Amino acid sequence: MGPVHFSVSNETKYDLRIQASNGAQAGAVSGAGTSLSFTPDDTNITCAMRWYQDGICILQGSVAWSGGGSGADDGWSTSNLICMNGQANGVGFSGCNEGWVELQPYNLMANGGEVSVTYTNA
Repeated sequence: MGPVHFSVSNETKYDLRIQASNGAQAGAVSGAGTSLSFTPDDTNITCAMRWYQDGICILQGSVAWSGGGSGADDGWSTSNLICMNGQANGVGFSGCNEGWVELQPYNLMANGGEVSVTYTNA
């Protein structure tokens, strides 16, 4: 798999913390953005996206990719808190309380590339 650049814009009213499955971490307070870069050795990445209010985690979603599958989850809750809108190598995705959104084709990220997502209040 090739290198991947992952950028996030947090336009919610909550603070966001990102924990990648390879140990990489990032954060974006309300209204800020952040990014992470992954090497070709990072072949299966899941980024846990956790939103915090007053230091308490109130919602968790994820963004994930590999050579054999990619997708995103805006996080499900009984009250719709956030929405997502993004792209992976030019293939758009979005959701508001959708749960997992599978991206096609299955090998979309096989050669690496760019993933970006913007989170907004619902």
